[in-house]
Amino acid sequence: MGLLDRDFRLDSGERLTALHPDALPPDAIARYEFAREVLADLPGPLLGADIFCGNGYGTHLLAQSLPCFMHGIDGSAESIDLANRNYVDLNVLFSQKFFPFSLPANHFDFIVSIESIEHVEQGEAFFGLMVHALKPGGRLIISAPNSQVVDLSKNPYAWHYKHYTVEEFLSLGERHGLTLMTWLGADCTLVNPSSGKVVSGNYYSPHSGALTAGRIGDTQTFYFQKPQ
Repeated sequence: MGLLDRDFRLDSGERLTALHPDALPPDAIARYEFAREVLADLPGPLLGADIFCGNGYGTHLLAQSLPCFMHGIDGSAESIDLANRNYVDLNVLFSQKFFPFSLPANHFDFIVSIESIEHVEQGEAFFGLMVHALKPGGRLIISAPNSQVVDLSKNPYAWHYKHYTVEEFLSLGERHGLTLMTWLGADCTLVNPSSGKVVSGNYYSPHSGALTAGRIGDTQTFYFQKPQ
């Protein structure tokens, strides 16, 4: 299945469309809140990117919390339109791009990529592009479904190319010369342990998406730093 076969619509079943952060499920904002916490020590002004940003709620959260200018990128024209109508600000720019695309080298102080790499067929190239675009000392917060818990062969999401094990992500970081700061796990779905199939989402549980360092979950988050 190629790029043109992918469903980027707002009503594809994969996207969140809340027009206010208060309407979002806990798991949707937990990883952005983690990013905000680990980036809070950086002195401004900062340049940050959110790849892929969806309708922009996480981009908005970071732009409101950090001394930064944010660039939110997504493949859906509908999502970018929604972002521009609801989450744009003086320190936020949204744009539509399909991967592969280019980014300037050594440009961003940090990049956040939440539940995105699984949507990209060339995952290694996508990861490498973000490393390329980080300034020396820049930080990358990235998350994806864990194939050890949510096996894509048993849960054939039409929007996903690949789920990643913890070891695969650690190897990605090592191959691209990054320093691992920490990795965390969270559970955002209910998985039948016998069949390995996702039974339902667990999105609106108050514990959904809660991040725990060193824990295997259905979703893993990794915090890397590029060497100076």
